[in-house]
Amino acid sequence: MGAVLSFVTGFVAPVFIIISPITSYADQIAAIYRSKSSAGFSLDIPLIMLVASILRVFYFPGAQYDMSLLIQATIMIIVQVILLHVALENRPSPSSKGGEASVPFAGIKDGEFSARPYHFWQWRSPKP
Repeated sequence: MGAVLSFVTGFVAPVFIIISPITSYADQIAAIYRSKSSAGFSLDIPLIMLVASILRVFYFPGAQYDMSLLIQATIMIIVQVILLHVALENRPSPSSKGGEASVPFAGIKDGEFSARPYHFWQWRSPKP
């Protein structure tokens, strides 16, 4: 019994941790690619996951946490960049929903907290 537990904690768990970004987001990437539309998908998700994963990579030299978590963070960066690319490539054009309905953040009213600083992460569509 001890050998099985040792195998699970020493090999299976780290492999599961490493491949979890792929299994978690592969379905989302495939769904966006199949439907040729990223309507309803928030582009803030890749931003949050990219920032978190990049911070984990930069934190590693000082903390020296488990190598499987570093590999997971690296894979997560790759997966999120792919997800962002697929989502941006398959954005519905503004004219397909009437006006700017499909443009991220287009419905936000002007106010103190409406615009992001320097229009950061506001992907405006150059498509007609």
